Amino acid sequence: MRKLYYSGGSIIISDQVCKAVLRYARALSHHNTSDLIILPAFTEEFGKGVAHILIGPASQILSVPTADLDIDLADSRMVEILESRTKELDPDRPEWSEDVADVMDLDQYDWGM
Repeated sequence: MRKLYYSGGSIIISDQVCKAVLRYARALSHHNTSDLIILPAFTEEFGKGVAHILIGPASQILSVPTADLDIDLADSRMVEILESRTKELDPDRPEWSEDVADVMDLDQYDWGM
């Protein structure tokens, strides 16, 4: 799970949705356009709900790891939708695993990259 900070607030979303949101926000900024996205999310108190976020060229988004929750947000469809929209804007962009690596063990990470 990741905490996504945006415009002075935050929501908790799955790692996969977070990656898809970041990639889509970057693609939108490259095309100087915006979009309203609706995400399955948790509140600060871990209440299940839906977040509405307007992302675009001026979006400043930060995500950080948060406590792992054993709760399924059933968000695989959201990932598909965001990745599809991203591919429409940036069809030649590499897949996420080639684009930004997950860091599981900070002691082993090469910070000089």
